[in-house]
Amino acid sequence: MGKEKILPEERAMTPNTGEKKDRTKLLIILLLLLITVIAVCITIWALFFRETKTVTLSPDYAPQETEENAEAIGDDDDEKLEASEGGGAVSLSYSTEVTIDLSEETATLYFANPSKSTQDMVLQLVIQDTVVIQSGLLVPGNQVASLNLLDGAADLLEEGGYDGEFLVLYYDPDSREKAVVNTEIPVTITVTE
Repeated sequence: MGKEKILPEERAMTPNTGEKKDRTKLLIILLLLLITVIAVCITIWALFFRETKTVTLSPDYAPQETEENAEAIGDDDDEKLEASEGGGAVSLSYSTEVTIDLSEETATLYFANPSKSTQDMVLQLVIQDTVVIQSGLLVPGNQVASLNLLDGAADLLEEGGYDGEFLVLYYDPDSREKAVVNTEIPVTITVTE
């Protein structure tokens, strides 16, 4: 048993280990280049071409018009809450269940700004970072049970259940300036046709 000789024909059939390494490096470089191109394409699409949802910005000053669907609560004998000078104090009454009727483009809810509050309010309903409802001004002593959807909001929703939030914006009744603090209240939303 001696040494085996490799014939020249067999040598040509056996790939060189250096060539294998070069092919592996080339494949890895091509794969990384492909991943980079895909990542750049996704980034460009996300920044420039995907459909973005609109969020209604909260005004810096209270709206001039009060909410047309507001009704008096009838709690006029409540005393105002104590508030430090330049500050405010609020009391809220609300339900965490909201029903949206897409055919009517309205929401059924309960939200009240009791008479003892010292601030005016604007109520927004936010679903998936999009404001779908924004009330007019709710002065102390008023409540709402129904609000209209913003234009185009019905097109963003489908029948089913959603998690959302009430975003309550506060305004000084004298200066009409927006307060620095807002309130976010988690709500459960049922959307029907």
